[in-house]
Amino acid sequence: MKYFVMTACMAAVIFLFGAASVQAQFEQPAPPQDIPEVTDEELKTFVDASMKAQQIQTEAQMEMIAIVEDEGLEVETYNKILQGLQMGQSADEMEVSESEVEKFEVASTQIGEIEQSMESHLIAAIEDQGLELERFQEIFMAVQSDAGLQQKMQQMIMEAQMQEQQ
Repeated sequence: MKYFVMTACMAAVIFLFGAASVQAQFEQPAPPQDIPEVTDEELKTFVDASMKAQQIQTEAQMEMIAIVEDEGLEVETYNKILQGLQMGQSADEMEVSESEVEKFEVASTQIGEIEQSMESHLIAAIEDQGLELERFQEIFMAVQSDAGLQQKMQQMIMEAQMQEQQ
């Protein structure tokens, strides 16, 4: 469940700041009948929670990059090793040194701790906005399925960003 929360938050952030505007440009099929109704107030709360989640994720990502670089690895090398290990490749197959793999392992341990902390902060950010985690997930699914809801959300995001700039 926690993995889904982090994934949903990250997807919501990506969705909020990019994919929604592209997706809204294309004709959408009729939404399924089991989409929960989302009030404007809930959508606003969802947007606020998602924007806070995006801030938390950005800060965590900066910490993770710093850890990788402090270990003497480039982020590209770290990602190459991560991807290679997920695919069951050896260091030779990944074309990286044993030293780089060792640095990766040290960095990964620290990154795991940051990810756990980030997850609890993401959940807290959602709940601090007054949304239950399950309702956040329902709204996320509804926004993905409903072009009208996507447009409302985009408008709310633009308004929030304009207020931040003032």
